[in-house]
Amino acid sequence: MSRPGPLGLRRRTVLTVAAIPLALVAAMGASSQRLVDRWWPSFPHDRLPAAADGSVHLRDTLTDARGTHPREVTMRLVSLEPVTDYREGPGAASQPVTLPQGQVMWRLSVHFEADPDTVLGACFVKVRDAAGREYSPGVARAVKDVLAYTSCTPPGAPGPMPALSEDEPATAASPARPAGYDRWYPVILPSGVRPTAVRVWFDTPRYAEFPVTGS
Repeated sequence: MSRPGPLGLRRRTVLTVAAIPLALVAAMGASSQRLVDRWWPSFPHDRLPAAADGSVHLRDTLTDARGTHPREVTMRLVSLEPVTDYREGPGAASQPVTLPQGQVMWRLSVHFEADPDTVLGACFVKVRDAAGREYSPGVARAVKDVLAYTSCTPPGAPGPMPALSEDEPATAASPARPAGYDRWYPVILPSGVRPTAVRVWFDTPRYAEFPVTGS
């Protein structure tokens, strides 16, 4: 059997090297598709329609250790404006805010309506600007001894919580969650950034988006 000459070996080497990027691209493409298939359902990509008054109604289900429960909640943007103090919610005491130069605190108010016995579960809130950048609520170190967290239930009255185990006893929430309430969120934005939209979603792909006007 004859051996390939130097020219044949060179051709094989060139073809092999040339095929490596194509194989890498194919492998990366398959990997990326698997990531999309796995994580896409958990991202907010199905915008809910808004009513004439600007409110958005979500009707879906929540699954916990005890099973699947119906969930209905109506959301409406109340206001989003720059502020110089921090308040946990309507009627709460004012606390001073200390921010570095180049940052501004905004107060986002969202109104929720849901049956007090409905398990709402965790939610997510984002403020978006014209470039599509997203900002999460929080105070960082701007307010002393305050750890603000994102929740779509009123402070001190979250209502029934998702069960973590089948054996967890069912207890009535105390105090009961109001049927309607405003939830306030502190959001720190760079100076000069103008918010254009607010997004709210629970643990499903469906989300509410409220346009911000006059900010």
